[in-house]
Amino acid sequence: MTVTGTDIRKLLPDIPLLPGVYLMKDSAGEIIYIGKASSLRKRVSSYFAKTGLDTKTRVLVSNIADIEYIVTDSEVEALILESSLVRKHKPKYNIRLKDDKRYPYIAVTLSEDYPRIIITRKLSGNGDRFFGPYTDASAARRMVALINRTFKLKTCRKPIPLREGERPCLNFQIKRCLGTCQGTVSKEEYREIIDNVLSFLGGDIDPVIAGLKKLMDDRAGKYDYEGAAQIRDIIFDIQKISETQKVYAPVGLDQDFAGISMQRGEAVIVLMEFRKGILLGRKITVYGNIEYSAPEEILRTFLIEYYGHNDVPQKIVTALVPADRPVVERYLTDVSCRNVSLAVAKSPEEKGIMRLLQKNMDVIVAERESKHEHEDKRAGLRELQDVLMADADIVDIECFDISNIQGKYAVASMVHFTDGVPDKSQYRRFRIRSLDSPNDPAMIHEVVGRRLQYLMNEGLAMPDLMVIDGGTTQLARAREAADSIGAEVRIVSLAKRFEEIFTDPKGEPVRLGERSPGRKILQNIRDEAHRFAITYHRKLREKGAVASRLDGIPGIGARRKRILLEHFKSVDNIIDAEINDIAAVPGIGKSAAEKVYRYFHDTDVSGE
Repeated sequence: MTVTGTDIRKLLPDIPLLPGVYLMKDSAGEIIYIGKASSLRKRVSSYFAKTGLDTKTRVLVSNIADIEYIVTDSEVEALILESSLVRKHKPKYNIRLKDDKRYPYIAVTLSEDYPRIIITRKLSGNGDRFFGPYTDASAARRMVALINRTFKLKTCRKPIPLREGERPCLNFQIKRCLGTCQGTVSKEEYREIIDNVLSFLGGDIDPVIAGLKKLMDDRAGKYDYEGAAQIRDIIFDIQKISETQKVYAPVGLDQDFAGISMQRGEAVIVLMEFRKGILLGRKITVYGNIEYSAPEEILRTFLIEYYGHNDVPQKIVTALVPADRPVVERYLTDVSCRNVSLAVAKSPEEKGIMRLLQKNMDVIVAERESKHEHEDKRAGLRELQDVLMADADIVDIECFDISNIQGKYAVASMVHFTDGVPDKSQYRRFRIRSLDSPNDPAMIHEVVGRRLQYLMNEGLAMPDLMVIDGGTTQLARAREAADSIGAEVRIVSLAKRFEEIFTDPKGEPVRLGERSPGRKILQNIRDEAHRFAITYHRKLREKGAVASRLDGIPGIGARRKRILLEHFKSVDNIIDAEINDIAAVPGIGKSAAEKVYRYFHDTDVSGE
């Protein structure tokens, strides 16, 4: 998941529209900026906008030589990961914490009888607890909102108890507050919840759940089922947060997670590194020439090679058990001088991290697949240039196909590929004008002539190659069309039976191997032309079938037919409608409705 190159803009479409963290590097490979995004592609692309960039951003962009990214499941996870990576790498262009008083803290106001969770920039010595500082004030505010919403804490400054006649705040009415002002929770119980908040802010989730379950049981034991249900909902919310949180490893261990994917003759291994429970980054390793190797063997090779010169954690969680696991464990233990264990994911936390790793690996593999496909297309175009003995590169290819039923609803399609990729903005559809009987070669003659005449009239460039779906007869008629108007263009046909390429109606065909990239490009464009033609033909056929069933109604013109079809969606629905329903359609009226109804119900539609 690395984007490199002198012109990064061309590679921005390959970045996924997923939440995550991006790391910008200079030409020396140093990380100069780290950011998070709800959509990686949109956020990274914004740095390369032509206008509206401030001076700092322009300087940053001028130094970018490489962009790396890590996908997460949510923007919250991206925010947490960004924070830990910035603390580790201290990039040049990220905000640096020089004066703590400038940055906000999350404060738990323990000095109050009913403590609140607030944002503050002032540190006091009155017994309140502070967490931070946060370089991202908006992140701190979101965290406070999350805690208050989850634990349903008091957020107002109203003294407890309320004055006589004073109403509770809106938060209590919409069930966002436990209702301390209404006596629904005692001071002691509220303090227990605050203790759990302190543990939550410290990252210790299990004691929070245990403490809240005890409080829930106590309430249920006192027959306060409504209060117990409130605590139960808080537990569910916390569990939901902790289950989706995968950028922290359980119990703060030093441990790594490794996954493997094999395809296209290569193995991709992704490693995520956790130190003191915090995700610090990920590494990508690719092995080739793997046809005779099992994934377990490749994973073993990776573990020995990688940890032979890198820090070894206490535990390595893998997607599958590596070959010779005991031997590998002994080796890693000897290298690191401490006990090292290899294991597959078992706990919910470990499985959650492996799911996140797999998500990143899917993106990496898709990115590599796209790169391979691009390389295949380039190789295929070079192959076509060679076998067709073209003087220049073949970049733009157009392909024609015919679709009809016994000459009826005859249409042709033309699709356009640029660099082996469909360019749908240049697709064209043709209604056959000169024939009403089945004659595919003559139809090819018509549409190729029309296309070439249009290009000549408009002064547009000819394609580097025209492909006709068919054999020598279709090729001959296409050549006739080009010659008749003096168009100079390279035309070939692709015969489907043996996938033979005809360059001359009277010559021998060119045969490419089944795995030939050039053959694959021609097959792809031929199949796309066929799909496009069939779609257009089917649309006209269906339109004609509908029109024929309504055209026979006397006194019903094109406008009313369109109104009826737009309202009822199909002719069958018109037939099933009652006369009053038809008359109620705006623009139809009772007289026209009677004609439509009588036509389908009082006459023999078949005409027999």
